[in-house]
Amino acid sequence: MLPALCRLLAAAALLGATLFAMAAKNVPMTQVVAVAGEPVYLPCDISTQDDVDAVLLVLWYREDLGTPIYSVDARERDFGVAERWSDESVFASRAYFLPERKPAELGVDRVKASDQGVYRCRVDFKQAQTRNSRVNLTVIVPPSKMVIIDDRGDVKQAIVGPYVEGDTFTLKCDVSGGRPRPWVKWFRDEVETDTPSTPLSGNGVRGVIRVGPLTRADVRAALTCRASNHPRAHPIETTLTLDMNFPPLTVHMVGSDQPISASRRYDLLCQSSGSRPPASITWWKNGHRINNAKETLSTDGNTTTSTVSLQLTKADTGAKLACRASNPQMPSVAPLEDDWTLDVQYVPETVVRLGTNLDPKNIREGTDVYFDCIINAHPYVYKVEWRHNGKTLLHNVGQGVIISNQSLVLQGVGRRTAGNYTCVGFNAEGDGESKPFSLDVLYAPTCRSSQQRVHGVAKQERAHIMCQVDANPPEVTFRWTFNNTANSNEVSDTYVSRAGTSSTVTYTPHTEMDYGTLLCWAHNRIGKQRVPCVYHIIAAGRPDQVHNCSVVNASMTSFGVRCSEGFNGGMPQSFLLEVREIISQEIVANVSSAVPRFMAAGLQPGRTYAAAVLAYNAKGRGDPYPLRASTLRPPEKHHVHDKSLDLPRTAFQMSGAMSAAVGGGGVLMVVLVLFMIAVRQRCAKRKPRSAPPPSSQPASPDKLREKDDSESDDRNPDIIPSDTDQMQLDYYRQQQVSTISPPLGSRGPRGSVAGVRGGLPGYCPLRTAPPPSHPSMHDPSDSTFQNPTSGIPPPARFAAGSCTLPRGSSIAAPAEARCGIPLQHLRTLPRPLPAPAPAAAPRITPRDTPL
Repeated sequence: MLPALCRLLAAAALLGATLFAMAAKNVPMTQVVAVAGEPVYLPCDISTQDDVDAVLLVLWYREDLGTPIYSVDARERDFGVAERWSDESVFASRAYFLPERKPAELGVDRVKASDQGVYRCRVDFKQAQTRNSRVNLTVIVPPSKMVIIDDRGDVKQAIVGPYVEGDTFTLKCDVSGGRPRPWVKWFRDEVETDTPSTPLSGNGVRGVIRVGPLTRADVRAALTCRASNHPRAHPIETTLTLDMNFPPLTVHMVGSDQPISASRRYDLLCQSSGSRPPASITWWKNGHRINNAKETLSTDGNTTTSTVSLQLTKADTGAKLACRASNPQMPSVAPLEDDWTLDVQYVPETVVRLGTNLDPKNIREGTDVYFDCIINAHPYVYKVEWRHNGKTLLHNVGQGVIISNQSLVLQGVGRRTAGNYTCVGFNAEGDGESKPFSLDVLYAPTCRSSQQRVHGVAKQERAHIMCQVDANPPEVTFRWTFNNTANSNEVSDTYVSRAGTSSTVTYTPHTEMDYGTLLCWAHNRIGKQRVPCVYHIIAAGRPDQVHNCSVVNASMTSFGVRCSEGFNGGMPQSFLLEVREIISQEIVANVSSAVPRFMAAGLQPGRTYAAAVLAYNAKGRGDPYPLRASTLRPPEKHHVHDKSLDLPRTAFQMSGAMSAAVGGGGVLMVVLVLFMIAVRQRCAKRKPRSAPPPSSQPASPDKLREKDDSESDDRNPDIIPSDTDQMQLDYYRQQQVSTISPPLGSRGPRGSVAGVRGGLPGYCPLRTAPPPSHPSMHDPSDSTFQNPTSGIPPPARFAAGSCTLPRGSSIAAPAEARCGIPLQHLRTLPRPLPAPAPAAAPRITPRDTPL
């Protein structure tokens, strides 16, 4: 029985296997393709046809394994909370079931190459029959490695090259790994190219690309090798950038072929483009390299700019300046060059040259001189100008200046013609002035101007009279003579000293006859001085009164005074300003000055002061010049109005008629007061003047004029008396001045000087009476210093008997009135005919000079 049963079971199992195999062949199969690493979803239909039916169990099998690899068990619970299980050796936690999808799916994350196979899904229902379905899962494995090799067997990763124009090269792309075998393609700038492929061992493949010949357009070309084995698989690729080196295409100097100015600094530019890598630019001048160049690169790297700073001279004219551009990576390629022949323009260079037949060391006054201007200029000058001591000379035949082209002719040169001469050439670069040529004109001595011609000397006083001359050459000798009304004598060399072109004679007058004229002659190798220097020796006296005084620059605390100085009395004079209070006569300011210009400070604002200006020298003080000066008032202060002090206003208001009446009354009162003042002044002027006290002096013209004025006023009461202050001032000046006349009976020649042919008009023999004694500047006996409150004496106070030069002459007048005729410097006074002398009168013999 048992053997028969075993055979029965075996037959049943064989029948079941046969039936299962037949059933499996009849189960539909779904093809699913997945890429390794991506999720995959395997379908399984779990839908029921009856609503009361339900899924009890879902089992997943892989055909190469006999046991389930994943299950969903809902036999004892609801399907929504069914128990899930996954085989740890197959999917483990990567598998999950999605029953909500139509159809339901088994999801597998991160699918692996080992997951490839045929899977079967078995679904058991509560009522319906078991349902089976199969899924064929194909896993695509992308290629894993790519290597690119060039012709030399070097592996390239990012850049290939560098190559030059015309090169040809080959790249090999080897791809390994992947299932199924991948394909390889080359792309150039994303454009597919024909790529021959060769299978390699180990399921690999090689793709080859051939590039060339290369041009400039191929630089930076992108060569991409791409490999893949399925459209869904992400391909792997490697991109190489083609690197190339190019020589410079162009080189150019900016702003070349233009003239440049010498001695100016220029920044010259040279640009080169088309070189890869950027070109290196060098500068050369006549084959010598210039090393101070600086280079800059454009933003695109295609243009190189080189800057060199040069300061050229006229010696660089015609030099060759070159700019060379080369690629340092391509030393075998000759550099490009741009050259420039320099045209250097410069300011004219001028030289003044004296005429060939002239000796510059022996040009005398009156000769003709000519100059030539030698010019070197580029571009050539368009104008030539001559200058004398920095001032432009103009063509003037009348003045002896002749300018012709580049020559200068000076006719009859003199001392004013001497000096520095330059010629100036003008061109587009500017004006070039030559070095000065010093023209030295030789001339005989002449008397120098601006010398002291009148010297006031007291008796027994030693004076030093200086004679200054202009002479070229300055090596001179001097001769002095003394001339008075009686005689003319040579001055001994014992009393004469010389220093350069100046000579000084020491002179001491003892008597009236010692006052006269000193004449000075000088002589050098050119000749003798034609007209001598004349110096008048007069008796020293007090200075004249200043005049034309005015107040200037007045402020609240100061004011200034300016005057014109008078005759100094033959001696150096100084000036004094005294400012006093008008009422108290107190001195508030005392200012001394070498010139009649003063500034009185420290005064009170808004006050009027009495001021006096006087001159003084060693012989005394001159008459003061009175004037009045006022300081400015301070600005009025503005007080803040206090409303608490306002008084209550009354109801009284002035009407328009009342205002007019009050104003008219005020004007009438002012007119009446002015009329009374005028009448009083007229009455005061009509009063007869008191007779002057008797004096030993004859009546002055002012006194006579006062008498005539008084009588005229009495006879003509309607005539306003004239102001005689100015006439008194003139007479006062004349009364202070006199000249020395020759003694009666003398018959000396008129204006004769020993050693000079003929008479010399313009020189007069002078003799001065002894000056009266004057108090010194600080003598306590002076009334001005004894009584400071006595005020300043008016101009009408005269000091009779004092006479100095040049102030007047009294040739034929008595001794008591020898003043009144003006005398100018260096002019001859008319002399009266000598009175007949008694027969017994002895002749006055000339005496020696006090030298």
